[in-house]
Amino acid sequence: MTEVPTRPQRVAAIDVARAVAIIGVAANHSIDGMLNAGLIPADHPLEAVNSALYLFRMPALAFLLGLFVPRAVTSRGAAGYVRERATLMLYLYLLWFLVQSLAELATNEVKNVPRDAGAIWRVWEPFAHLWFLPFLIVTAVVLAVLQPWQGPARRLLGGGGLVLASLLTWGWNPTLFGLTGLSLLAFAAAGSMVGLTRLGTWMQGPVWAWTAVGLLGAASLGLLLQADVVPSTLPAEVGLAERALSLGAAVAGTVALLAVSVLLTRVPPLRDLLAAIGRRTLPIYLAHVLVVAGVRIVLVRLGIDQPYVIATLAVLAGVGIPFAVATFTADRPWANWLFDLPRPLRNWSRRTTPFTGLACARIAGTSPGATSSLPPDGCHSDLGCVARPRAARQTRP
Repeated sequence: MTEVPTRPQRVAAIDVARAVAIIGVAANHSIDGMLNAGLIPADHPLEAVNSALYLFRMPALAFLLGLFVPRAVTSRGAAGYVRERATLMLYLYLLWFLVQSLAELATNEVKNVPRDAGAIWRVWEPFAHLWFLPFLIVTAVVLAVLQPWQGPARRLLGGGGLVLASLLTWGWNPTLFGLTGLSLLAFAAAGSMVGLTRLGTWMQGPVWAWTAVGLLGAASLGLLLQADVVPSTLPAEVGLAERALSLGAAVAGTVALLAVSVLLTRVPPLRDLLAAIGRRTLPIYLAHVLVVAGVRIVLVRLGIDQPYVIATLAVLAGVGIPFAVATFTADRPWANWLFDLPRPLRNWSRRTTPFTGLACARIAGTSPGATSSLPPDGCHSDLGCVARPRAARQTRP
């Protein structure tokens, strides 16, 4: 019989890792904006940083979200997990597709690339960063069906199959709902096979060991960057050898990111700040593009065109403002629909079945219907805490 995943204590290093990854995403989009605006040339040092970040920050996010899948599938059942994830991500996709489209249409005169007014109706064509939400729906379905964490055979067939799929789809990113980023499925599967408990235990290892791991990962990434490597999520036509090297670079960068996160966790003030950011990954991801672009436009209009100043302020605002908005809206039902399902949809997506009730009781170590002492599930999810009001969590069906 497969052992039921137990609920681990919160591991700060995992939240810190999510924060480092989302800060990398904001940095990428800040540098992209300056490149497209002609503020920096293609050979600027920031572009070298940009290229390196592109290789691994989304694979790292995919790996980190995969850590949480086994417990979620066990607690809610495969169908319940898929229903909840698909409902949330589809809702957020449609909402933020509208928000982002309206914002871009309103600022077409000052944007690098004006947006076609007719594109607002083509919801099957994700743009900017919104492709990641359909990818999360696909990930939920694939992992819930394959469950590669369940025994050696599933690991070999499911995990191995997704690695092969990653190689075949690396750089293949059609602008169509659910088809962008399929090469990241292998990283999500790897996260599910490692699991939250195992990685949390590893991350409590000695500093010297993680320093060595980080140096090895960074050195490997630096070496592979000398080859013809390309990010998984940007359109590119390369051969199988280049795809394999690119996959290796993404793995090396992800390992380095995890090591850096462990080391940052040893610095209490930074740990607390970054862990808080890591628990708001989803709101930051959704809103950061608008903020980063807005900051760049305002600074340029004010006559500030120094690339490092723009990048620093844009990243700080791109992370900080969505974080503040998410924190403000979290306990306010009239506003938390920006980053979470409205109550009717949330209740429908999380309706319990006899199976999921029994599974949750097994994980909590209680009998069905008994009160669990576990923290609310929504606050240790794969993409960060949406921090719903505690009373609402306790009364949800």
